[in-house]
Amino acid sequence: MSDSIPNLGGASRIYAVFGDPVTQVQTPTLINPMFAAKGIDLYAVPFHVTGETLEAAWRVFAAMDNVAGIGVTVPHKIAAARLCDELTPAAAAVGAVNSIQRRGDGSMHGALFDGLGFVRGLAVNRDRLAGASVMLVGAGGAGRAIAHTLAGEQIGRLAVIDVDDDALEFTVDMVNRVMGAPVAQRGSCDLAGIDVLINATPVGLKSAEAFPVDLNDLGPEMLVADIAALARDTELLTLARQRGAATSDGRDMLEAQIALIAGFAAGLEAGTPL
Repeated sequence: MSDSIPNLGGASRIYAVFGDPVTQVQTPTLINPMFAAKGIDLYAVPFHVTGETLEAAWRVFAAMDNVAGIGVTVPHKIAAARLCDELTPAAAAVGAVNSIQRRGDGSMHGALFDGLGFVRGLAVNRDRLAGASVMLVGAGGAGRAIAHTLAGEQIGRLAVIDVDDDALEFTVDMVNRVMGAPVAQRGSCDLAGIDVLINATPVGLKSAEAFPVDLNDLGPEMLVADIAALARDTELLTLARQRGAATSDGRDMLEAQIALIAGFAAGLEAGTPL
């Protein structure tokens, strides 16, 4: 199938993608073929929107009936959440969105699919999460979203590591509030007793030596996920495979997340893939 977009018609709908910069955005390339395959007259189109012009652009697109929604990337995920009329539970808990569905009355419903995309991307390994001892490295936007979704998977405990104390405490408090029990806590560099190791930071792209966890106890019974691994494997994943551990990379998460974004853009309920 060609990746080119045919001429748009009067009945076509637009899913705008806001970013600053926007040249690196992959969403249109990834989801337009999905719309075409389903025979949906909907097209994702990137728009360079700065922080200063976000609110003005938002009002314009919210006012147009042929706009299906808006996708947002860096640096708009938090600001866009504040502009939404309604948020999914994950988006409300984290305070960020990456996909917004425009409803018929012009109201904007924001969702965050980082966490759900991560766990669905695990495929059969998702079953490992229930009751597991999980270590999460990174409490930024993606890490927080993953932590929120992990709470819904009924994990046994969560150890969180981040250099930003405020982000770490936010994530720990959020998970404990969602689960109604002190399941999450500040993590250490010790992997003993950990079933699942998740890297939600770019540090894995540098070297395994820079990773803030002692990997000597990484073994074949573990699941190791590194969402930074897109174009190539990180040293963390390479080491995990050498030790016989099950692995998941950023491509698994991205593919699952794109299906969720495509479904939401097409008007389906949040969490329903196209």
